[in-house]
Amino acid sequence: IMLLCLPSPASCTTCPQKCRCEDQQFYCDTQGLEAPPDGVDRGALGLSLRHNSITELSPDQFYGFSQLTWLHLDHNQITTVQEDAFQGLYKLKDLNLSSNRITKLPNTTFIHLINLQILDLSFNLMTALEPELFHGLRKLQILHLRSNSLRTTPVRAFWDCRSLEYLGLSNNRLRSLARNGFAGLVKLRELHLEHNQLTKINLAHFPRLVALQFLYLQWNKISNLTCGMEWTWTTLEKMDLTGNEIRVLTPDVFETLPNLKILLLDNNKLGSLDPLVMDMWRSLGTVGLSSNLWECTKRICSLKCHHITISHYVPQHREDEIFSYRYMVVYIISKGNQCGTFDYDDRSFF
Repeated sequence: IMLLCLPSPASCTTCPQKCRCEDQQFYCDTQGLEAPPDGVDRGALGLSLRHNSITELSPDQFYGFSQLTWLHLDHNQITTVQEDAFQGLYKLKDLNLSSNRITKLPNTTFIHLINLQILDLSFNLMTALEPELFHGLRKLQILHLRSNSLRTTPVRAFWDCRSLEYLGLSNNRLRSLARNGFAGLVKLRELHLEHNQLTKINLAHFPRLVALQFLYLQWNKISNLTCGMEWTWTTLEKMDLTGNEIRVLTPDVFETLPNLKILLLDNNKLGSLDPLVMDMWRSLGTVGLSSNLWECTKRICSLKCHHITISHYVPQHREDEIFSYRYMVVYIISKGNQCGTFDYDDRSFF
């Protein structure tokens, strides 16, 4: 154990031999540790135990570390987290448990962490969440749950997370969304549901997300996009549906989204667009429609009448430069859609 003396105030604290210590923050990474090392000051403000060999967090594992504001336990081999493992960590704001082997967490795991703002549980092996796992986390702002094996989320699972702004549920096995699954998330701005197994999306499941701006649904198996109730989602600005199986779009969906600015529908199975749908796209500034199954008939003529800018679009082929970028149909034709024969020189199309 080394003795670390701080110039101001005049005090000394011990630093375990395998750790790096700085301003009451202890970095004990990549040392093959199976538990927190002896000698870490109980007044520590931060503790990093990343890339070690910890397999279990026992009750009162961090007893006495009442001043901790951040704790990083990612990239270990943790399979079990006992109840009360984090008891006494009332000042903790940032907890990282990602990249472990956690399959289940008790309901009361985080009940003492009343000031927690960031929680990372990504890259674990969880198949389900206990109904009250996040109960009491009223200051939580960022929650990472991506890359687990979650098949569903409990009704009202996030009810107490009234300050949550970011929720990451990507790369799981979600097949459906509960109607009240996102109840309580009144400040949520960004929701990630990409790379799951969702087959249908009903916007009627989202009316409680009154602050949401960004919704990511790409690379699911969505074939049905509907809105089962009349309401107006004024806050949503971006919706990414890339890589799904959507064949038809209906006007009622976009009537619900009057302020949508970015809509990405690349790599779906669209063959044509209803002119009534296009009429609902007047707020859009960016639309992605590449790699669909477009019919090269007059059924897509309605596209020529809608002057929507394709932002940040870089031409990939010479023919991309033939037409004005003001026309969304340029994006459709020149980005590898499965279209029949089309005469690029037939400018009368426009």
